[in-house]
Amino acid sequence: MKSDRGSAAVEMVLLTPVLVMLMIFVVHAGRAGEGLNELRHAADQGARAASLVAPSGMNVVATNAVVTDLTSSGLSCVNPVVSTIYLKLGDTGSVTVNVTCRTSTAGLSLLGANTVNLQASSTEIVDRYRADN
Repeated sequence: MKSDRGSAAVEMVLLTPVLVMLMIFVVHAGRAGEGLNELRHAADQGARAASLVAPSGMNVVATNAVVTDLTSSGLSCVNPVVSTIYLKLGDTGSVTVNVTCRTSTAGLSLLGANTVNLQASSTEIVDRYRADN
């Protein structure tokens, strides 16, 4: 009769790389999900900040608000690009802030993970009593 002695060690040696790769994949997927949530929040902050200023300064204010929000939230999203669209309809107007960025792949080189491009947008009504129209 053959002994099963040492078979657990062999199984663990064969299974460990698979478990490590699975763990790294979960981190990558989590980072993409977290980045999307951070990006949506940053777009909301940028749109709100832009709705409080004159149309000429909306892009600068929105960009500053987005970068500040992404910096404070941990930078799962790198190299953000911010654009604003201002629409005036009668007495009211709206500003839409579009933000795109890539997820960070720091620490994921073992998986060979590529960056994921993320995009979010948010629209706010321009506050006509606070913005310099």
